[in-house]
Amino acid sequence: MRHGRDVNHWKRRVCCRRASGSLLCIFSFALTLLIRLEAAICAVSQVYVEPEPIRLPMVDGKEMQFTRLSTEDGLSQTRVSRIVQDNRGFIWFGTQYGLNRYDGYKFKVFVHDSQRANSLGGTFVTALFKDHAGFLWVGCASSLDRFDPITETFTHYRIASDDPKDLSGTVVHIFEDADGMLWLATGAGLHKLDPGSGKLVHYRHDPNDATSLSSNDVKSSGFDRMGNFWVGTSEGLDRFDQTTGKVTLHVPLAEPVQISFYEDSVGVFWIFHASGNGLAVLDRRTNKLTQYSFYEQTPSSSELTGVMAMAEDADGNLWLGSPGVGLLQFDRDHQRFIHYKNDPADPKSLAEDKVIALFRDREGNIWAGLHSMAPNRFRPGPPLFEKFQHNPGNPNSLDANFVNAIYEDRHGFLWIGNDNGLTRIDRRTGQYIRFRAGLGVKPMVITIIEDRLGVIWVGSYGHGLARLDATSGQFKTYTHKPDDPTSLSNDQVHRLFVDHAGVMWIATDNGLDRFDSETEQFTTYKVDWQSRRSQVYIAIAEDQQGTLWLGTHYSGLHRFDPATGKFTVYKSDPDSPGSLRDDMVPTVHIDRSGAIWVGTQGGLDQLDPKTGTFKAYNERENLPSSTVTCPRGQAGQPLDEFEPRAIEVRP
Repeated sequence: MRHGRDVNHWKRRVCCRRASGSLLCIFSFALTLLIRLEAAICAVSQVYVEPEPIRLPMVDGKEMQFTRLSTEDGLSQTRVSRIVQDNRGFIWFGTQYGLNRYDGYKFKVFVHDSQRANSLGGTFVTALFKDHAGFLWVGCASSLDRFDPITETFTHYRIASDDPKDLSGTVVHIFEDADGMLWLATGAGLHKLDPGSGKLVHYRHDPNDATSLSSNDVKSSGFDRMGNFWVGTSEGLDRFDQTTGKVTLHVPLAEPVQISFYEDSVGVFWIFHASGNGLAVLDRRTNKLTQYSFYEQTPSSSELTGVMAMAEDADGNLWLGSPGVGLLQFDRDHQRFIHYKNDPADPKSLAEDKVIALFRDREGNIWAGLHSMAPNRFRPGPPLFEKFQHNPGNPNSLDANFVNAIYEDRHGFLWIGNDNGLTRIDRRTGQYIRFRAGLGVKPMVITIIEDRLGVIWVGSYGHGLARLDATSGQFKTYTHKPDDPTSLSNDQVHRLFVDHAGVMWIATDNGLDRFDSETEQFTTYKVDWQSRRSQVYIAIAEDQQGTLWLGTHYSGLHRFDPATGKFTVYKSDPDSPGSLRDDMVPTVHIDRSGAIWVGTQGGLDQLDPKTGTFKAYNERENLPSSTVTCPRGQAGQPLDEFEPRAIEVRP
C-alpha cells in the first residue's frame, strides 16, 4: 500500500497550503478523484442484504420419536455441542467436561489428567473434527489435540499464547482442505496448520487493510462446491482467497453469533447464526442476501433465537437446530418449516427446545446436541412403527392399550380385539368404530377372522363365538350348550381359521370345532373322547395337502386330517433325540416351501413330516430366547405396526 501513503502525503501538503488559483484547484480535484479511485480499487465488494426477512410458516410435526441419552448411561456431562463419528463407527461427543466415546451401549470418557502429559489437553471441548486419515482433532480452552485411536493418547499443538489464561487462541472450529492443511477458527484470527510439520500460518484483521479478514473473532471456515473458501467472523461472512490471503467478498450481518454456512444438496447456500432470525440464503450469482425467519416478529439480535446447526438426511431433507424453538425440518415443496418440540407428557419427544448441534451418522440417524439436556437421536422419515394407542378423551383412538388380536380385512380395515370388544380402524380416514353389542359385559375378544363372504367373526374368552352384522353393528353369538352336541364345544375360543375350502375351524378350550355355515351347527373333534382332561387347542395352520396342524396347551403338536377325522400326536420325550422340544405349543407356521415350524415353550422346532423328527433351534443359532410364542399385545402396551425397511441384521 505504498502508493496509498504517497497520495495521502500530497493530499496533506495541498490542504495545508490553502492556496488559491485555478491550477491548484484543478490539481486538488484530480487528486481527490485519484484517492477515491484507489479506495474503490482496494475496497472489498459488499453483498446486498435485503432489509426485510421473508417469513415462512411453522407447523407442528408429528410421529417423530426421539431416543434420549443421559448421564445415567455414562455420559460425562449433558451439554454436547460437538458430534462426529470415527472410521470404526463410534460416536464422539464434545462436552463441557471431557470427550465421550459412545459405542451404542456405553460411554468411555477422556478428560484432562495433570499427571499424564498425553491426556486430553483441556476440560471444555470447543471443537471436534475427523480428518481424511481418520484422526480426531479436539479443540480445548488452551490447546489443539490430535487423538491416536490405537494408543488412545493425545498429541498437543499450541496455537497462540503459552499463557493458559489467554483464551484468544481457543479453537472453536476445524476444517481440512484437499492438501491436508487444517484451518483453525479462533478468537485470535484464522490459522492454517500443517499437521506434518506443525507449522502455522496466521491470518488476522488489519484495520489498515480493507482486504484482510473482517474480524479476528473467527467462528468457522470451509469450501463451497464452486471452490470458494469462506470464513465466518463476528462481522459476517468473508470470501477468502487462500493464495493471496485476501478477502474478495464480504457478507455483512448485524452482530452474528456463531456464524456458519451450509450448502445443501440442491445447491442452496445457507448462512446461519445463533442470534436474531439467524437464517439467510446467499445468491452467489447476484451477490444478494435474502433473510428468512420462522418468527412472526423479528427477535432481538441479542437473543439466541436463530440457527446453530444444519444437517441433511438420506432423502435430502434439510434439518435445522435452533436454540430458540428446537428442531425444524425445511419443507421445500410447501416453503415452510415443520417444527418438532418438547412435549412434557411424551418421553419420546425432543428433550428440550434448544438444539445447538446436529450430526448425521452413517446409519442415517441424526443426533441432536441440546443446550442443557443430553443428546437425542432420531431417524428421519416415516416412523418404523405406526402407533395405535389409547388417548383419553379422543374417540378416534383405542379404548384400551391391552391388545389381544389383530386382523386386516380384504378392504384394508384394521380390526383390533381387546378386553372391551372389537374396534375397526379406517387408516385412510383415521376413523375408529367400536363394536360390542351382544358380546356381554366383559367380551375379551382374543381372535378375529374374515370368512369368504367378508363376514367378520370373533372368538372370545368365555363368551363363545360371535358373528358381526356389519349393517346393524350387532353380534350374533354361538355358545356351548351342555345338552346340545352340535353346539360350540367350549366358550373359550382361542383361534379361528378358514381353510382352503372356506370351512371355518374353531380352536377351543375343549376340542377342535368345524362350523357348518348352512345349518349353523358345530362338529367337534378330539384325540381322546374318554379323557376327562380338556383338550385345549390354541393354534391352527394348514399345509399344502389340506392337513391341519394344531398347537395345544401342554398336549404337544397334533396333526389332523379333515378327510378322515384322524389325529397324529407328536409329544416331547427327553429320552428320544429328535422329538418335540416341549409339549406347550403356542404357534405353528407352514412356510412357502411347506416346512412346518413349531414354536414351543422350550424353543423353535422344524418338523420333517417324512421321518417325524424335529430339528431344534435355540440361542446357539442366534435366537434371542428359547421361548417362542405367538405375537400378542402385551399388558398395558399400545399396538405398533412395524415397517422392517431399516432393520439391518449383523452377524
